[in-house]
Amino acid sequence: MARKKAVDALQFDFGIEDDGPAELALEPDTAPEGPRSQSLPPSLPGRADTSPGRVDPLPGLDRRVQGLQLAREALASGRPPDLAAAISYEGGSFSEISPGGASDSALSVAGFYERLRIALRAEFPDEVWVTGEIRKVTVSKGHRYIELADHDAEGMAEARAGNPYGNRATGATLEVACWSREWPTIAAALDAVGVELTAGLVVRVRGKVSVWEAGARVRFSMTDLDVEALVGGIAAARRKLLMTLQAEGVIDANRRLGVPLVPLRIGLVTSAGSEAYRDFTGQLQRSGLAFKTRFETSLVQGVDAPGQIADALGRLQEVELDLIVVVRGGGAKGDLAAFDHELVARAILSSRYPVWTGIGHTGDRSVADEIAHRSLVTPTACGEAVVDVVLAYLDALSDRVTRILNTSTRAMDSTARELRSRRSDLSRAARHELERADAVIARARVRTERSATLTIERCASSLSRRSHHLASQVTHYLRDCEQQLAQRRAILDAFDPRRQLERGWSLTRGPGGGVVRHVADVSPGDELVTVVADGTIVSAALSIGERTVASPIKPTSAKEHHGG
Repeated sequence: MARKKAVDALQFDFGIEDDGPAELALEPDTAPEGPRSQSLPPSLPGRADTSPGRVDPLPGLDRRVQGLQLAREALASGRPPDLAAAISYEGGSFSEISPGGASDSALSVAGFYERLRIALRAEFPDEVWVTGEIRKVTVSKGHRYIELADHDAEGMAEARAGNPYGNRATGATLEVACWSREWPTIAAALDAVGVELTAGLVVRVRGKVSVWEAGARVRFSMTDLDVEALVGGIAAARRKLLMTLQAEGVIDANRRLGVPLVPLRIGLVTSAGSEAYRDFTGQLQRSGLAFKTRFETSLVQGVDAPGQIADALGRLQEVELDLIVVVRGGGAKGDLAAFDHELVARAILSSRYPVWTGIGHTGDRSVADEIAHRSLVTPTACGEAVVDVVLAYLDALSDRVTRILNTSTRAMDSTARELRSRRSDLSRAARHELERADAVIARARVRTERSATLTIERCASSLSRRSHHLASQVTHYLRDCEQQLAQRRAILDAFDPRRQLERGWSLTRGPGGGVVRHVADVSPGDELVTVVADGTIVSAALSIGERTVASPIKPTSAKEHHGG
């Protein structure tokens, strides 16, 4: 904690950021060696003499600045800092200084920048080369402003891990300015090789180091760019990736996939609303074929382009397709960087569908072109190739249909000739057979006529005999039936109720129409209807003692009762 406070005190006092080396840095070998004490050795003012031939890079730097630098070096090496030395050094001894006092030797802001410029001129007397990865390029009033960052992946991982004494330079950025008077020469060199400065490229630039007081930062003014190293670096990275994929045995994984005979379901990856999109889809639309396109938008250049292209290819694996097409419009060679990226290469090689590319470059082939199932020069050519595959299938199908039709016609003609020949043979054979059949039929007719005559005569005789026998049997049967009918009629007459009524019997019915057979069938007050030989008697049942007797109500004749 004390060490952290000391560092903070130095930062506040001297304006030093802890993200990297101080802008105003002394050479490490110029610092006095040996343990620090409460007072600097008398040889400190002349320490440049301790190294023969060594010139102090900061002539005239006051002892206070030297004390601050020594304290910072102590912190960096893990030794306890000499805070008294960081406060003041006057005439070989330290003393307290109050801000604004008579003994206050603090620099003004202008004086600080003057000393900083002196230090920078001493450290960087000439132009220097700097290598870094382009993070961003902006244009303003003809000037180019480039943000460079270190491309050492291991150092950047260390910086992200929070090691303050590690290789923090990998996380640092540098603002590079290329003024409008310098840019045309550099632009001409880039145009000659067809490369455009875009994010993601690793470049080697030369320029002058200066300090921008208004922005309070160091600025690098670019005067030259190593185009050959840039082109060589791009080509080397491309070759390295291809060799890695070759060693893994996956470089032709996508080319081993088969393209369907009729690829009508197309997955498209490109920038939305771009010329590449219109050129490719225009070819499909003008073909008149029933293409179905699944579009996944993605950037096709810039730092974010590789990840977006890989994600778009991944999303297309989730739908049913026949073919995937990745296209982009024309541009500089530097615009191909996204298609040389390993993320895009891995996404193409892991695709379960064939991937065709139309990247729009006639002079160069990207890694994506090398590993894709098929690569075309432009999006238009890619669209034409897709259409040609379907048209080739239709043409082949038409040729097959034509051959089948011709073969069928020849077969039918041959069959017709054979049928005519067989029909003639069958006609002659049929006539012979008919003639023989006529003779057989004539003989059979004579035999049949004789046989039929004899059969009819025998049947007529038998029928006559059977008719006489049947007539006699019917007569006997009818006579027996008449006798049985008479007997049954006599029995019915004997049991006719009217005969019983004539003999003096009567029939009594209760209220419900049922025949009264017992006294229990009648209740007092019930209406009774008694039928006798010559009519009916309606009466009511009365209860007298333990007997029930009928009391006449209205005697009626049979005609009156049944006549309504």
